[in-house]
Amino acid sequence: MKVTDNLRYYLHEARLPDMPQGRLAAGKTEPLPDGLGVRPRRYRRLEAVHSIDLEPLGDMVFDWTESYIPSVPLGVDDEDERTGERFTVSCKPWFPIPTLPLDRAGDVERVSSWIDNFPLESVLRTMHLLYPESRSFRFSFCNECSAQPYFRKLSWAESSTTESGKSKRVNETLSLFSFPLGRFQRRSYKASFVRKGAQARASERKRYPLREQEWLWSKVWDSCFSNDCRWFVVTTYKFWVFGVFSPDWSSVFVSPVYKYDSCDPTILELLLFWVASAMGYEGGWMPPETHAKSKLPIQCLSATVTDLFFNVSKAMAMVAYGADCSIMTPAL
Repeated sequence: MKVTDNLRYYLHEARLPDMPQGRLAAGKTEPLPDGLGVRPRRYRRLEAVHSIDLEPLGDMVFDWTESYIPSVPLGVDDEDERTGERFTVSCKPWFPIPTLPLDRAGDVERVSSWIDNFPLESVLRTMHLLYPESRSFRFSFCNECSAQPYFRKLSWAESSTTESGKSKRVNETLSLFSFPLGRFQRRSYKASFVRKGAQARASERKRYPLREQEWLWSKVWDSCFSNDCRWFVVTTYKFWVFGVFSPDWSSVFVSPVYKYDSCDPTILELLLFWVASAMGYEGGWMPPETHAKSKLPIQCLSATVTDLFFNVSKAMAMVAYGADCSIMTPAL
């Protein structure tokens, strides 16, 4: 059976394949060097991190998939012969798509290749089938020279040609940041929350560099802000977090941590829903700042990206049991 015979069922059932780690990813990583171009700045004010509840988010993704993803044959092939776009995530025994022969992920370059060739390629094909008006959009790698060894950024954006004939990204709508798993898999599950009074004075912020988790938030904030792109995804392929900044860039809403083989919803469903929401399509989520009666309740957490992204057990426990946490200001 072709994927396009029952696209809804495919998205419900398809799990990302396991990504084998290379030797470097499984070993000890070096600390981040000083010359990464990120330091504490007065203008970078992330005052609140809001965690979106797990169950309502899953329900909304499921309802959106049921309402907007067809379950009847579309009358097209799984692969677009003109563009080469196709579904790449296998879903046996119903959709036995041949597995791509990718190398073990030993560095951020290969991790990003897994992300690009599996979930992003399948989401690209789905978006262009469901929303023909989005055919000018695609995922593309961005030039982030200041931290190439440590992360990659892909953008969902349009591509235009300049007068000199060069390709240029425009209308960047969603940013995806990929990091090598080896940098974070050995981190303690007991990373502390930002405490009251932890924000350094201006003189201290100029003198001392950022901690690693603050560096991560700063890179995400700076990149999104400079491109006026509020919607983002942070992933190591093994783990995924979906987020969106408030219109004034002082708050961020982040999902729970999802594993690559997550079900109900799957990573493909989550990615598709997040891209559709970023595009402003019907049925997508609107953050509370732009829609007061949001269907998704949130919790106000004082957290670094380490807490919400890499501390899987703590993040899930907070979402599940409704931990009461006050809003505090990360020292960015």
